Amino acid sequence: MSCGKVAIVEGIIGAGKSTFSKELSQALGENTLLLLEPDEKNNANPYLSSFYEDQNRWAFTMQVHLLQARYKMHLNAQWHAINGNGHAVLDRSYFGDTAFARLQIKNGSMSESEFETYRNIYHSMTSTVLLPNFCVHLMVNPLVAIDRIKSRMEEQTGRKCETTIDVGYLYSLYEENVHMINVLRSQGVEIIEVPWDQERNNKSSRSEIVQKVAQQILSAPSPSPFLDLHRRTI
Repeated sequence: MSCGKVAIVEGIIGAGKSTFSKELSQALGENTLLLLEPDEKNNANPYLSSFYEDQNRWAFTMQVHLLQARYKMHLNAQWHAINGNGHAVLDRSYFGDTAFARLQIKNGSMSESEFETYRNIYHSMTSTVLLPNFCVHLMVNPLVAIDRIKSRMEEQTGRKCETTIDVGYLYSLYEENVHMINVLRSQGVEIIEVPWDQERNNKSSRSEIVQKVAQQILSAPSPSPFLDLHRRTI
């Protein structure tokens, strides 16, 4: 029995991760597990609107909520892959959550004590989390992302609260995201960088790149169920 592969899709808010993740999962085959980032839809992130209204009050609460949600998603994905049930694609990851936490402590929305609690929870969870096989980085200029956010927030449920996001926040988030991805790279995760500034408003305009990424993932050797899963250092 060969293991499936786990791919995470990372990028700043407005990069187009959810759409890319859905289409990548389809390109990887019918048994691919798709796990989408929680937002306000179906109460998956009940703190999102409150956070954008008062970040100092809700940053820690929301970040811990998202950390546990992404932790459960990642466990689901890795066991799906390890048991040979197919591949898995995650729209943002457990690891990507740390980019937001680092940003909250830097901008003062989270206190030092809150950040230390978050970090301790993260470290406790990490003992059962395996590294993904691939990280797809959708590289989008924050100026492009802010325009996409504005155009979508009135169209999609769970997006209207994003009206308070400014481009400075996105630049800072981009820096934290790159830091997180570089750490994954240093730990042996294969990074697939995808320039994604160009508008691709229909599936056919995205298909060639999505298929190319899928082929890169599919053509890679399947991970061993034993030693390949132990790539973590202290």
